[in-house]
Amino acid sequence: MKKRNIIFTAILVMLGCLALSPAAKADPPIAGLWHEHYTSNVGPPFETYAQWHSDGLEIETPNFTPGVCMGTWEHTEGRSVKLFHVGWTPGGIPGHPESVRFELRHRNTVSVDGNSFDGTYDQKFFDANGNLVAEDMGTIHATRLSVDQF
Repeated sequence: MKKRNIIFTAILVMLGCLALSPAAKADPPIAGLWHEHYTSNVGPPFETYAQWHSDGLEIETPNFTPGVCMGTWEHTEGRSVKLFHVGWTPGGIPGHPESVRFELRHRNTVSVDGNSFDGTYDQKFFDANGNLVAEDMGTIHATRLSVDQF
């Protein structure tokens, strides 16, 4: 019985050390500031700056319109994440002035060195009644921005 208690205690100590290790508490590899480049299958390329927070919040500022849009993301496996992102389209989009909002979905994989990510996106545009009026899909490549670039 005493030997079993010693083994059990040793296992608990090891698990506690793992839970407190820096690797266990490290931010997800996507957390940080990124310069994102979108390549559309149907329209011109565009770029954004995005801040991916370790709590699952993502905030983005596109180069083609004033304002900010935001999303929520989760880790899927390995260095991969998925994002659900929303925003408004005041005045609509080219060819669809009735568009009032959009939904954007990403699937991204962060590079091994953590300084870039690549993925695909699907962006859907809706009118005031929730009807789909346009869709844009393509690829995304991002480069990490850091204070070390100062």
